[in-house]
Order: sequence, then structure tokens, then C-alpha cells
Amino acid sequence: MPSATRNGADLDGKRSEMADEEQSKEEQSKEERERLEDVGDRQYGLFSLDQALQCGMNRTTVYRRVRLGRYDLEFPGVFSFAGVPASWERTVLAACLAAGDGAVASHRTAARIWGLVPPGDDVVEITVPRARRLRPKRVTIHRLADLTVAQTTVRRRIPVTNPLRTIVDLAAVLPAEDVEDTIDTGLAPPSLFSIRAIEATRDELSKQGRHGTGVLAAILDERALGNAVNDSKLESCMARLLRRASLPPARFHHVIRTPAGVFLAEVDFAYPEVRLVIEVDGFEKHGTPRAMAKDFVRQNGLVPYGWHVLRFTWRQVVREPEMVARTIAASLAGLAAA
Repeated sequence: MPSATRNGADLDGKRSEMADEEQSKEEQSKEERERLEDVGDRQYGLFSLDQALQCGMNRTTVYRRVRLGRYDLEFPGVFSFAGVPASWERTVLAACLAAGDGAVASHRTAARIWGLVPPGDDVVEITVPRARRLRPKRVTIHRLADLTVAQTTVRRRIPVTNPLRTIVDLAAVLPAEDVEDTIDTGLAPPSLFSIRAIEATRDELSKQGRHGTGVLAAILDERALGNAVNDSKLESCMARLLRRASLPPARFHHVIRTPAGVFLAEVDFAYPEVRLVIEVDGFEKHGTPRAMAKDFVRQNGLVPYGWHVLRFTWRQVVREPEMVARTIAASLAGLAAA
């Protein structure tokens, strides 16, 4: 074979090999992009540099695509696909990815994720292992060594503290009244937790000196809910409220019957002489739809016999005793004058 012909064949062979290599690289690059897109689809369009490397990309390629406008840099080491709509959830997840393994949404951010507080400001709070030194901007970071994997989960695609741990953490950063509001919200059907579960979590973390457990203990003691309001505490608390307001004592657990002696109801407190009933509702005793329905039936059954019913929550009795006393005093005066 002439030399020129042989050289031409060799050149064609090299070109073919180069073309095959370029095609192979392009196919590999496409597979890498598709794998990374799958990651982004699960993470509000986000991915970390580590995740990109795991998909087969290299650092140079990732940052070149940032310069080309295909990716946006959210936090150091965290990117999003260009054009993905911004959202609070995406910012929270980006902060967790930037902080690395073990970082979770917590405190007020976790409360919002669980629906314990309404959407308000877009505060982002996360908890990271104490040794972690990363500090994403515009993010409040808590470094807690006692956070365990069992106290975390994933909700709305975001790693987050579970509801029980969230309540304990909130007690360290919110006023007691706001913490109690979140407890009420979490207890409402379908409930995220029970009072007993909160108490167990508080007891476990208090042994480790966790900040906020003392505040939470005071809140739970004041509420005195549990499975039912403790009778002795309810009776003594209401007696003290009436005494301080210079009101006459009420009969506790008074049984009401018809004129023929048929049982109608046993009520928390009553002034039989003016046919006034006072009911104090502890959440777990009266807060379910079925329990509320029974309360309404019982209350409606008293009306035909001339009884008037006042209803208060245990929280009102404890936190707003002046309002409770004024309402009782006005009712007693009005019924006595009728």
C-alpha cells in the first residue's frame, strides 16, 4: 500500500477513535447531568458539590456551569438549577446542605414545617453537630451535642427535628405563652403528640441539662392537663379563684337531676340556687370532636330545665382568672336579679 494511502487510513482511524471518544464523553456527561437532575428533583432544585461529585461530575465542570448561568450558587458548596422558583423551603434545605451531614431544621423553622406556628417571617434556624464550623449567612445556627438521630426525621423533603424535640427547643427561644400556643396546636386533631409524650421527652433531655426544659416543665405543670385535669388541683384552683374575687364557693362535681329524679349530668361546678353551671375544659378531656359533641349534648339537655352554662378552658382559669371571675360574678348577679 502506498505511504500516502496508509497515512490517510491511519488519520481516518484516529479521527474515528476521537469521534467515538467524544461521543462517549458526551453520553457520559449526559448521564451525569441526568443523575444530578434526579437529585435536584428531590431537593427543590438543589444539590451540593458532594452530590455533584457523586454523580460523576468534577468541581471544574460545576463551577463552569455556574459561570455560564446554568447553575446558581445558593450557599458555599450548594447550588440550584437556574430558573427554579425561590421558596422558603428551598432556602431551609439549602442551609442544611451547606452545613453538611447531621444538619436539620429546628426551633422556629421546625415549628413552621410541622404547622405548629403560622407562616410569618422567613427565619431559618438549623441545628448542627457541635463540632461543625460552617456558618451560612442569614441562618441562625444552634450547635447541640445532645440531638440524636431518633429525634429527627424528614418532612416536606427537609431534614427536621421531630415534633417532640421541636417543642423542647422552642421553650429555649420563645416566650412561655407562645410555647403553650404551639402545644395547643400540636394537640389539636390530628395530634402530633400527647402531653405524656412531651413530659417524657422533657424528662429525658432535662437529665442532660438541655436549656428550655425548665420552662417547659413550668408550662406543663401550670396546664395540668394529662389525660384529664386532676380533680384536686381543679377544685383547689377554682376555689382560690372564687375566694380572691369574693365570690361564694361553688359545689364541685354537682349532680343535676330532673324534678322527677332522672339523672341529667354531673358538672364540674354549680350554683344550684340560681341554676348556674361552670365547666372547665382540659384539652385531652374535652378537646376531641367526639368529646365536644358529648359536651354539647349534655349542655343542651340542661337548658330546658332552666340551667345556664359557662364554659372556660383550664388555661383561662390559670392564666386569666380575673376574666373568669368577672364573668361568673356577672352571671350570678344577673340570675339572682331575674
